[in-house]
Amino acid sequence: MSWRKVKAEYIAGGISQRALAEKYGIPWGTMRTKANKEKWNTKRIAAEKKAMQKAEQKTAEIVADNAVLLERIKTKLLQKLDKMVDAYPETQAAEVRIKTKAVDTVYRMKDIAAIYTALEDKTAKGQAADIEDLSPLAELLKL
Repeated sequence: MSWRKVKAEYIAGGISQRALAEKYGIPWGTMRTKANKEKWNTKRIAAEKKAMQKAEQKTAEIVADNAVLLERIKTKLLQKLDKMVDAYPETQAAEVRIKTKAVDTVYRMKDIAAIYTALEDKTAKGQAADIEDLSPLAELLKL
C-alpha cells in the first residue's frame, strides 16, 4: 500500500477517508491521523476549487464562441433576408402575394427566425450549439 496513492485518491475526490481506510485495510485512526497531519482536506478543497475554476473558464469560452458563431449566423441570415426582400419590390407586392413562391418564402423566413431565436436562447443559457442545431438552418438558407 502506498500512502501517496491513498492521498492522491482522497484529494481527487469521490471517496471518504473512512471508505479509503476500508478499501486499503488501514485502521481508521491511522488514516485520520495521517490525513489531519498532512492537511488532506485542505488540499482536496483546493483541488476542487481549481477544477471548478477550470470548468467555469471552459464554459465561458464555449459561451463566447457560441456568441461569435450566432453573430456570424445572424449576419448571414440578415443578408439572405435582405436579398429575399430586395427580390420582391414594393411595386410588385400584390402580385408577389399571389404567387406560391412568395408564400413559401414567407414560411421559410418564419422558420429561419424561429431557429435563430432557439439558438439565441440556447446560447443565453450557456449551452453550446452543435451541428444538429445548425443543420435545419443550413437547409432553409439554401435557395
